[in-house]
Amino acid sequence: MNCLVCRKPFAVPWSPATLLKYDWVCPDCDAMFTPLEPGCPRCGHPTEDGATCDDCVRWLGLGLDLTVRSLFAYDEAGANWLHRYKFGGDVALANQMRSVLRKTREPGAVYVPIPLSEERLRTRRFNQAEVLAQMIGPTKQVLVKTEVSSQRELGKEERRHRTNPFTVQQLPRCGKIVLVDDVYTTGTTLHQAALTLRQAGVEQVSAVCLFRTLNKSKMRPI
Repeated sequence: MNCLVCRKPFAVPWSPATLLKYDWVCPDCDAMFTPLEPGCPRCGHPTEDGATCDDCVRWLGLGLDLTVRSLFAYDEAGANWLHRYKFGGDVALANQMRSVLRKTREPGAVYVPIPLSEERLRTRRFNQAEVLAQMIGPTKQVLVKTEVSSQRELGKEERRHRTNPFTVQQLPRCGKIVLVDDVYTTGTTLHQAALTLRQAGVEQVSAVCLFRTLNKSKMRPI
């Protein structure tokens, strides 16, 4: 059996399920991510004594309160994985995250992926957030995104103050919407999407994000 991530051969314990499962991940690759310990109650960023982080304090000051469940730190391993998945188009890698994403599922929630603009979707050929959302629970396309400059070209302050690119396409009948995205950097994308949903009448909005950048991280931007 070859590992889905590193492609190296490794032994797996045999059972009838072995015949049906093809996306095995070796122990080294399975342990390469850094789970976020309890930190900021709103975004998961590590903080002392579980206090609200500075970024979320700023969002609260703008009247935007969103709880985001972030699963892993965006460190070297996270960056390498995300670039291979997102920009390399290796969609099968998402299967490695299936079980951890599934554990975030909430009863009665509909999972709404952060959309790509039509132009970006045409270029990338898949929405990385949609694939992740489908691994959690029932998914619906609710938001439409207008093309804006890539966030990779923007500084942190420019990201925070960009124009809201989201509009509501069609609201589902549900008690709660959970936004899904691949990485939380400044929080602008998720807060703008949540604000758009609330202005459309959605009362309960939260979010799940696979990776959370750390403020002192020296990683390359997404």
